[in-house]
Amino acid sequence: MRYLNLVAVGIVILFLAGCSGERDDYEYAIPKEICGISVAASYAQPLLPPGKAIKENLRGTPGESQSCGVIVDERVDLSVSFSRQTEELDVMETAVDDYVDPRRVSLGGRVNSAVVGDDGAIAWMACAPKPNQPQYEAPESNKAKYTHLVLQVRTDGEVEKPGSIGDWRMGIEQFLRAYVPELAKTWCS
Repeated sequence: MRYLNLVAVGIVILFLAGCSGERDDYEYAIPKEICGISVAASYAQPLLPPGKAIKENLRGTPGESQSCGVIVDERVDLSVSFSRQTEELDVMETAVDDYVDPRRVSLGGRVNSAVVGDDGAIAWMACAPKPNQPQYEAPESNKAKYTHLVLQVRTDGEVEKPGSIGDWRMGIEQFLRAYVPELAKTWCS
């Protein structure tokens, strides 16, 4: 009798767990590259939801601009873009209109200014193109030489955030800190 009670309780627990609707497992492999740039899965995973399938939509002009969306179960959950620029800018000016609760972060190195918000991040860095990449905004006249690169990261508001919003923002910042050096290796001379 006692054995039957334990079996019944076990079945009920399994049934409730299966019907809860929560998916807390990653049935897909966390990408080791996002938008053609290497990044450790440990930095990408916190910004991606559990799901069954993942793919990336990549577009742009090689060496000049790149944009991609990381799609989990047919929904864009993380987007990354970077583009060449001809001058320096304080990203806080842009971030106040484009991100929720933007706050400055110091990344050092090439990065002139960086901001992390509740929904993503932006970083502006000194970055002369490599010799095989476009050098000028107007190549036919050699005007407007590229000197900087802007990186924008967007997270989907539907992704369940771990713990507090502070933990979520830290995950975004850690992704940015891991991604920027790899981006510089690929795009900057």
